[in-house]
Amino acid sequence: MRRRLALAGAVLALVGVAAGCGGDDGGEEDSTAAWASSFCSAITDWSDELEGVTSQFSDTSNLSQDGIRSAADDVRSSTEGLVDDLRDLGAPPTDSGEEIRTALESLSDTLDTQSSEIQETADGVSGITGIPGALTEITASLSAMATAFSTALSTVQDADVGGEIQAALEDAPECSGISG
Repeated sequence: MRRRLALAGAVLALVGVAAGCGGDDGGEEDSTAAWASSFCSAITDWSDELEGVTSQFSDTSNLSQDGIRSAADDVRSSTEGLVDDLRDLGAPPTDSGEEIRTALESLSDTLDTQSSEIQETADGVSGITGIPGALTEITASLSAMATAFSTALSTVQDADVGGEIQAALEDAPECSGISG
């Protein structure tokens, strides 16, 4: 359980890095600022929801079939919201916009796949003896989500050679809560 919480924490930490990564200082300043605000709002909503899910496991009474299923439902629902938001964002209006859109699309695909796997694992728990194995599988999915997030952020950083996205993320009030 502690490993799962640690990996969930790692996902949240990577989410926090999002505002420190990227870059925006480009030509269509208002559009780029709007994109950055929407991006940060989506990330903040998702990370807040995931934080709530991980807190469910701080109480050992939640380590039950129903508790795991409920947490998996919450992960699935919040991740679906993030995936929808990221896909709706499209490319930021910068020179590197299409590369960033592609990175976020790849991230969305991975998050969607991994949250589905978490849901399937939770739904397959049969009795209390199945909980440790389920937590191991859920931990692996959370780790894959963290890796995908890290990869996407690296791609955004590398693509943002002009620093356009970075500047917009730093200036967006919605990003202030996830910049650390």
